[in-house]
Order: sequence, then structure tokens, then C-alpha cells
Amino acid sequence: MAIVSFVAALLVIGTMVLWLFQGTASTNIAFMGHLFSTGALYAAESGVEMCMRELNVSPATDIDSDGTIGTISDNGNAADDPHLATGAFLVQKVNTSPLTFRAMGRPVQAVAPWTTCKRTLEIQTQ
Repeated sequence: MAIVSFVAALLVIGTMVLWLFQGTASTNIAFMGHLFSTGALYAAESGVEMCMRELNVSPATDIDSDGTIGTISDNGNAADDPHLATGAFLVQKVNTSPLTFRAMGRPVQAVAPWTTCKRTLEIQTQ
């Protein structure tokens, strides 16, 4: 009877330990998703700031030399997008009336599932 009780106790304790590991892994994945999503948002905000800098400097200047004032690295090549510690970004002109720009930030992470994560901000100028 003692052996059966001991084995049952080991099974219960082992199951609880496995649940703890699984819960910790789920929490870690959720935390990393939040971290990378926030990094992508900060990168998109930086893109908006750089876009506004190009539009507001007198005279308006294409700082990143992509050919259009207000757009940042809008050349279809993700390899040369500006990088921060938290992410990379690009800014595209979406509309001309009213003048609308879309900044897209993505985390600087090459591991799935976060490689497809992106945050988008749109601004209209007047």
C-alpha cells in the first residue's frame, strides 16, 4: 500500500511540475509577443517622426534620398530600412489629397512567429 501511495504522489507531483513548465512557457510566449509588438510600434512612431522631419524642415528635404519627400525607405527593399534597437520601419505615401502617410514598423527578429508581426500608423497632413 505504501508503494502505491508513493507512486500516486510522484505522479501528482510530476503532473503539477509539468503544468508549471507549460504555464511558464505560455507566459513567456505572451510576454515576447508583447515585447516585439511594442518594439514594432516604437519603430513605426519613429518612422512618423522622420517623415514629419522631412516635411517640416525648411526647405523640405528628402533626408533618406529615396526620391520622395515624406517617404522613408519606400523602395521595396526591406534590407535597407532604418533600424532601431527595437525594430525597423518604412513610410509610404498613401494618398495625395489629403496628404496621407503610412508608417509600418516591424521587430528586428528573425524567428517565427514574430517575423510577420508589424504595427501600422497613418497620419494626414494639412
